[in-house]
Amino acid sequence: MATTRRPHTSPEANVMLCATLPPQAGPADRPWSYDAAQQLVDSAVPTVADFAAVEVSDATVSEQAAISGLPATGLAFRRGAFRAARGAAIPRAYEVGEISSLPARTPYHASLTDLRPHLVMNLRPQTGWLTRDPVRAPLLRITGTHSLLVMPLDVGGVVLGVAAFYRTTGSPAFSRADLVMAGTLARRAARLLDGARRRLVQNAAGRILQEALLAPQGARVSAIEDPRGHLPASAAPGAWVDVIPLPSARVALVTGSVRGQGLSAATAMSQLKAAVRALVLLDMSPGEVISRLHRPAATPVGDEADQCLIVVYDPVACRCTVACGGYAAADAAPTPGAADGYGPAPGEPEVTECDVPPGSVLVLSCGTDGIPAGARDAGQVTGLRVLPAEDAAAADPATVLDGLLRAAAPGTDPVLLAARTRCLDADDVATREVANDPAAVADARDWADRLLTEWKLPELAFTTTLVVSELVTNAIRYSTGPIRLRLIRDRVLVCEVSDSCSAAPHPRHASPSDQDGRGLAIVAQLTDAQGTRYTETGKTVWAEQLIAPPAAA
Repeated sequence: MATTRRPHTSPEANVMLCATLPPQAGPADRPWSYDAAQQLVDSAVPTVADFAAVEVSDATVSEQAAISGLPATGLAFRRGAFRAARGAAIPRAYEVGEISSLPARTPYHASLTDLRPHLVMNLRPQTGWLTRDPVRAPLLRITGTHSLLVMPLDVGGVVLGVAAFYRTTGSPAFSRADLVMAGTLARRAARLLDGARRRLVQNAAGRILQEALLAPQGARVSAIEDPRGHLPASAAPGAWVDVIPLPSARVALVTGSVRGQGLSAATAMSQLKAAVRALVLLDMSPGEVISRLHRPAATPVGDEADQCLIVVYDPVACRCTVACGGYAAADAAPTPGAADGYGPAPGEPEVTECDVPPGSVLVLSCGTDGIPAGARDAGQVTGLRVLPAEDAAAADPATVLDGLLRAAAPGTDPVLLAARTRCLDADDVATREVANDPAAVADARDWADRLLTEWKLPELAFTTTLVVSELVTNAIRYSTGPIRLRLIRDRVLVCEVSDSCSAAPHPRHASPSDQDGRGLAIVAQLTDAQGTRYTETGKTVWAEQLIAPPAAA
């Protein structure tokens, strides 16, 4: 089939191949290497050839192939791009993305082997190597192709693809002068393909690091059941989810993401995840955690901010405290009162609290918000949805996530975490108000002793009454307001004493002659964990003891 060809231009003319790929060149599932190949054929036709095709190595398409380290002969090649001159009805041997064959003892295979251009100035129908390529041979005959130029696409000896340029009836044969322009295009395309390969290697390495950092912690948490997370299937090594057990049977649920790709994003994610976990374990409130991050998650998205959502669930009060930063600052509806100057300032975390009925499913979403419009409960923070028990009764968290992902807007792939909540039984929580009087210490000890007898934990009675005595005595000595004593029976026995003083107790190293100052040191020796958390009205000092599982019959 004849085509009309314009006169060939100089080698310097019409070289339109870009030096870099755009950040998102095409759909999310389109490999970057296909865009590099398309730029090559767009620049070559009709300046250099009547039609052109590029085959790219799987190392520029697949993360697994990019890190396999196989030589070019061990990798598959795919059609990366094809273009024919306008008006020319040129059939295609392969569709873009389809695995293409490069048979041995053909110019295509030879170019990959010796990494040199192969010029066929006079391609005749009876040429011997055509019989070895049954896919291309009939198409070359149909199109009247009489001249062929094959260029390897390689960088530093690494084969990334091969480009083939064809001229048909009505066009002059390729000459060695055409190698100059074709070589310029091939070198630029090879650099772009190498960039695509390096991105894949970095993303794969980042994903490996991400998976290692997100390995299950194995912690058992009574406050929630069956936590399930979803991380984007696309290259997003900066995304993470976390479940952090907290004192007093509480739990923190975290979703977050860091912008970027590859190892840099995975490294930044690990730093932010570690910072969030460390601050949460210090019993800071979710809002304070986000405000204190060294990489502020509360800055607007336009500033390339990290994104983080923290939910602390208390199974005793059946209540959540929620804070989010990053995307929420830009996406959330204005907080009531903000217009009057009393709401959070721009860039500050959005914080709220909400009651959670037992058996509800909490769904946290971070990054591209995949929660359908209208699904959030009024007054809740952006990124959190609470499915009431009656709506979630027939669905486990995994099913809930599947439904949300199916309903998510096209092109979105959010970071999700879902878990079913449970409340502690009323029989497992006991609270007593203690008078701010030294005489009340004995009554508090007796109350704790009777309670542990009812809970069938007599082996913990001696230690617990001593802990109660020391903590209540400290509260009476250093505070002036009301004192509250609370015991919680869960996987551990928790003893809490709350008072109105915001100063945290500090253990002392008492000398042999001191009459006091050993209380907190004794508590630390007898219990498995201790700490202090601040409240709006003061502080709560707590201590935990492990509860031995019942002996097997």
